[in-house]
Amino acid sequence: MSKSPVAASLLATALFAAPLAARAEEPPPPPAPSVQITKAAPSWSGFEIASDDGDFSLRFLTQLQVDAYGFPGDDAGNAQFRVRRFRPGFKATVFGDYQLKWVVDLSDSKLSVLDASIEGGYCPELHWRLGKDKAPYSYDHLQSSTTTTFMELGPTAQLSGNRDIGLQLLGKLADGVVDYQLGFFDGAADNANVDVDVDDRFELGGRVTFKPFKPLGVPALADLALGVTGSWGKALGTAAAPNVASYKTTGRATWFKYAAGSDLAGTTVADGERSRVGGHLDWRVGPVGLFGEVVVSSQDLRLGDVTGSVSNVAWQAYASVLLTGERSTRSGVVPAVAFDPRVGGWGALELAVRYGELTVDDAAFDDGFASADASAKKLGTLTVGLNWYWNRVVKLQLNYERTSFEGGAAAGGDRATEDFLGGRLQFNF
Repeated sequence: MSKSPVAASLLATALFAAPLAARAEEPPPPPAPSVQITKAAPSWSGFEIASDDGDFSLRFLTQLQVDAYGFPGDDAGNAQFRVRRFRPGFKATVFGDYQLKWVVDLSDSKLSVLDASIEGGYCPELHWRLGKDKAPYSYDHLQSSTTTTFMELGPTAQLSGNRDIGLQLLGKLADGVVDYQLGFFDGAADNANVDVDVDDRFELGGRVTFKPFKPLGVPALADLALGVTGSWGKALGTAAAPNVASYKTTGRATWFKYAAGSDLAGTTVADGERSRVGGHLDWRVGPVGLFGEVVVSSQDLRLGDVTGSVSNVAWQAYASVLLTGERSTRSGVVPAVAFDPRVGGWGALELAVRYGELTVDDAAFDDGFASADASAKKLGTLTVGLNWYWNRVVKLQLNYERTSFEGGAAAGGDRATEDFLGGRLQFNF
């Protein structure tokens, strides 16, 4: 018996519609986690992936600085371009209270881990930070390399350990009137970047900065910061790893170094206590910034059978003014109008002047720890800088620096003066 065309059509329609009806009755799938991606905006500071409540986030970091510099009057052909810093990394927040920071430097075709730390805390008054980070020995050195007023730091930073590995307690008290760091570290020689502990000794370090006039509500005094820094520990060196400092100019010429040989008889090494003490002032009033710092670094040394102690002293002071009227801050300059010649925007301009000195203890030469014919006793440096901020990301810098020395040449003469002229293009987000 054959089926009619109408019956066949009805049967096919029923068979096709049944699974669609069943599927329509199924509950909808749960919504995917809500994630927002922050892109360019007037307050843009980078690329970030974050949850809606902000408890989880991942921010990508990139810092690139390309320099061009030379030495006026120098016929040695030392002018060059250089990638001063290329630092990719990221910051992550987990459960709102824990932060992870990881930054590496790839400049000079080398891989160096600069920051690798975990931080946690439940209130601004007390946080902990574990891992590798800047040590709190010099206030100038603690400033981010992306926001410094000059291309290179002043003399006081050379008497501070660069980065160290350890555990820190830090926080802000009384609504930011007091800002502190206290840490227990592997210990770093002056201007050194620690990756591993070389002597099984440790170092205590800390910083306290006060803004005593902030509660008064007087704008001109609100950002006047006064502070102290310090460290104490013990350090030991070997002929292969002396664990002592050497000092360089902005032009990267070594102007002071301790004696170095193939064995302990000819190599100056750390041999006992190492301590630092310093004080700083940072004052921002509208477009004007003033900064001053002094640091004393003391170290017990040994050269063969000779032992002794040296105390090196550095100080610096600088003033800056934003010619376009923006507010000067330690955390960087934000142009009132970003650079865009199509709409008449020219960014922000800043003029700055700095002078500083670093003096090596006479005992370093009297006891034979360093050679007066190869190392200078004192450095004095004058820097003039012009900064052009295009926006939050792009900054151009132009520096002229004149550095003079006492000693450092044969027969008691002075090392030749260094004239440095450099420019920098920075890209940072």
